Amino acid sequence: MAADSNILVDVDMEELQKLASVRCTVLSPTEMFKYAVDFSDQAQRLRNAQFLHRELPIRIAQLTVDLLTLPHGLSETLPIKQITAIYLGCLEKFRKLPFPTAAEEEAAFTQLLQSLAANRTSIPKAIGSLSCDELSMEQLHEMEDALYRFFTARVGVRFLTEHHILTCPDHEEASRLRRLQSSVAQDSDFLGCIQTDCDPIREVEKVVKIVISQTHDHFGVCPEIEIVNSSRNEDSKFTYVPHHLHCMVGELLKNSCHATVTK
Repeated sequence: MAADSNILVDVDMEELQKLASVRCTVLSPTEMFKYAVDFSDQAQRLRNAQFLHRELPIRIAQLTVDLLTLPHGLSETLPIKQITAIYLGCLEKFRKLPFPTAAEEEAAFTQLLQSLAANRTSIPKAIGSLSCDELSMEQLHEMEDALYRFFTARVGVRFLTEHHILTCPDHEEASRLRRLQSSVAQDSDFLGCIQTDCDPIREVEKVVKIVISQTHDHFGVCPEIEIVNSSRNEDSKFTYVPHHLHCMVGELLKNSCHATVTK
């Protein structure tokens, strides 16, 4: 992770706290689906970009404050300082980028979002590298609660960011994110991150293949995974975010396989 933790020296904490204290807009998947756009609706894309230009700095400031106030000295560790520096750098980029009022400015704003979305793994890996050996059980629970709030908020930021990027047809990052969303779905099935015709059975089958391969690579063996379709309706498709389904099912299966193999 390339980030200069010296950036923390120049933080205006009063300004950061003020921004973080602003209440962020609560959005449901239904509302995000309603305001998602196809590739041709440039006017709505511009309105969405204007909303995100106001909304994302608030949410990123809240993430930053969460990191700076982690308990038991964790905020002073190098991984946390590096992550904080990344978010502070993002805030500075938002500050310098003009509020989008035309298609060209919306395109520049989307380019900025793409640079933020490109790195999916360094922050979770950095937090995973934290050493908690000296913490008591009570302190561990307190830390877990704080990190749970952080990661929940981070999911929201990424969801908003990727949702906008995926309505842009001309950028490589949009194509890469689409491949992560669903390897067999057509673009016409999606509005942003949301797939209008998500097939949970198909998506779970894809996750199972990945988990089996990863478990075999790591342990040399994998327990049998059986997929049971309990839906009474043969057509069990629904509107959802397939990538979130991948993450939830994948983590459950990986934990279950690990527990089964190592018991």
